[in-house]
Amino acid sequence: MSKMKVQHAICINLPVEEVFAYMSNLEKLADWSGFVLSSRKISNGEMLVGTIIQCTILILGTQFDTAYEIVECKPNCYFSYKSIMGIASSFTGIRFETIDEGGTNVSEEIDIHFTGGYLGYDETLVTNAISHQIAKNLQTLKELLEITSSSS
Repeated sequence: MSKMKVQHAICINLPVEEVFAYMSNLEKLADWSGFVLSSRKISNGEMLVGTIIQCTILILGTQFDTAYEIVECKPNCYFSYKSIMGIASSFTGIRFETIDEGGTNVSEEIDIHFTGGYLGYDETLVTNAISHQIAKNLQTLKELLEITSSSS
């Protein structure tokens, strides 16, 4: 089994409550994540621990279906979700921290365990591609939230 861990952080110039509310709604993943082509909640009720999200993802040009389950959630502090089906076992943890200027520091850590190697690619290529995309995802999220907030 091949394992990788990727971490990135970004400062978003909005209150933690706004950033958390947006990011913890996993149905919005496709709006800001370059990996996610579509996402929809398949369990009933609010977005809480136990909620299941069905996603179609794209990694290195290959499309896969997967599902994630929210496993931890402390509003405005952190939430995490894990894959419960798909090509790889993954765990994503996202932490939120208010900074002095009224913004929010968002740090995302993803652990991925590829059961069949690195999709036929070199480990370094896959690690670099995923790390680059996660940094890009956070930048997209920042721009999306800050532009949306300034135009309202």
